[in-house]
Amino acid sequence: MRKIKRNNCRHIVAASVIFLPVFIYSCAYLSIPAEDNTVTPPSFSSGERLVTYNCAVVKGQVISLDETKDPTLLVAYPLSAFQEELTGCIILSSTSPFMFYLSEGDYMFYALTDFNNDGFYTENEVSGFYGAFSLPRKISIRRENVFKGVVIYTSRENSKKIIFPRQIRIDERQVTSQLTYNGQISKIYDENFSLGNASVGWWNPTAFMKAFGAHIYLMEKYDPGKIPVLFVHGAEGSPRNWVYFFLRLDRSRYQMWFFYYPSGIHLSLASGLLYDELMELHAKYGFKKICVVAHSIGGLVARSFLTRYKFNEQSDFVKVYVTFATPWSGFEMADASQNLPHKSLPSWMDIGAQSVFIRRIMDMKLPRNIHYYLFYGKKDQVSEGRALDDRAVSEAKEILGFDCDHNSMLTDRGVFRKFNEILKREFR
Repeated sequence: MRKIKRNNCRHIVAASVIFLPVFIYSCAYLSIPAEDNTVTPPSFSSGERLVTYNCAVVKGQVISLDETKDPTLLVAYPLSAFQEELTGCIILSSTSPFMFYLSEGDYMFYALTDFNNDGFYTENEVSGFYGAFSLPRKISIRRENVFKGVVIYTSRENSKKIIFPRQIRIDERQVTSQLTYNGQISKIYDENFSLGNASVGWWNPTAFMKAFGAHIYLMEKYDPGKIPVLFVHGAEGSPRNWVYFFLRLDRSRYQMWFFYYPSGIHLSLASGLLYDELMELHAKYGFKKICVVAHSIGGLVARSFLTRYKFNEQSDFVKVYVTFATPWSGFEMADASQNLPHKSLPSWMDIGAQSVFIRRIMDMKLPRNIHYYLFYGKKDQVSEGRALDDRAVSEAKEILGFDCDHNSMLTDRGVFRKFNEILKREFR
């Protein structure tokens, strides 16, 4: 279990409430680090403008040829002139998948193993790199990009042959260990899903990504006789937001899966990661049908994922899509916030009413083979009329309103009863 360290201050902003004018009074807002701040000055490399905040992901795996159990430090070594600090570092087990959250730029990836067990990683302990033969391979990433398939083979012998580009001495106590992985079986009350960690995912997504990445979690061993129901949370959310549903859904018919991601990242990046993680599980288990359920801005992530990757063609296993209190039209204040000289998170760029992200996902139609159900709260002061945007309403098989606010929709008996009826009808 892990709880991410953060500043000890009292939150003035309630979880899942995303009224931007309130942010400036929250010390969580004031503590947004530079690597997550989209308003940092632009940097240039070889005449090319690069984004300086973290906004892209590199995925891969470290494989130990020695079958050693020693922990391995993975370093994303920046090649751009303006990136001098080695901020891209995580600790993995000897053979482990990884997910790196980085800013735009060019990188080389090195693995270092603490062979002498002194608690420090130094330049003479390089155990592997990404590349072929004796040449490290450069990886170029851009905003909202997911670069996949990076495999690094490590061995003790490599430390005699590979030279790290500079002298380093990294204390393992100062580096975050990444221990979670896609398809991991967890408990709904796991400390990883705590509201504190979920809040870090909103205000400091880089810290969240180092610890947890963005993965789909199972609550039990995969069962081919049960239908997966995949839940996607909203701002400052986690699988715990779905506890009411979890305790009441028929576990003999359905298996509950949860996409847990830092809600402060670009929503288009979140949708790309959701696609990759789900396709990995589909390749592994081969399920024929699944239901996708989302709350608040999680509905935007899910819609992007469903429209962007053509789930009406080869990947037609998504049969039902359900959203609760999703602000389809975005927020005007989020647009205004991008023109002011203050801190801003990547996701704020995407939830504006005039954002490219909102316009793109709402202009694209949902696949016709997916049955869509829209739930909204009549007392919802966060999404308000945004949950009933004409573009979303026109595609819904059914529009269902309840006397709930933005968050109580997920704990209302009537809402769950109707949701359960939809599942029974769609998956007879």
